[in-house]
Amino acid sequence: MDRSLIVAKVAPDAERHVARIFADSDRTDLPIVAGIAHRSLYRLYDVYIHLIETVDSGEAALERARAHPEFAAVSERLRPYISAYLPTWRTPRDALARCFYRWDAPTSSGASTGQPGRLDRR
Repeated sequence: MDRSLIVAKVAPDAERHVARIFADSDRTDLPIVAGIAHRSLYRLYDVYIHLIETVDSGEAALERARAHPEFAAVSERLRPYISAYLPTWRTPRDALARCFYRWDAPTSSGASTGQPGRLDRR
């Protein structure tokens, strides 16, 4: 399982519109094609945070999603509500936050298989 964060700007009062757009899209086959296992949307003031858990790497999932016609439709519907965090961003890949630290808890069986905190150099 891989986690990816997409960071952008969100318009005021856009939450229900954005949630509806993703609810509609998540009823299509796009999440299955992209290998998405989980999606959560967050906002902090004008910052939009989109957490995606995928079976493959987030970049691979994004590339598969971009080839699907529903991806373009969702992007167009989101345009009034979501914008690039930085004006220099050109592609959805530019909105992927880079993970620079990760920690995993030990398993519930009590085995100490949790990894110590580490820098993620991906």
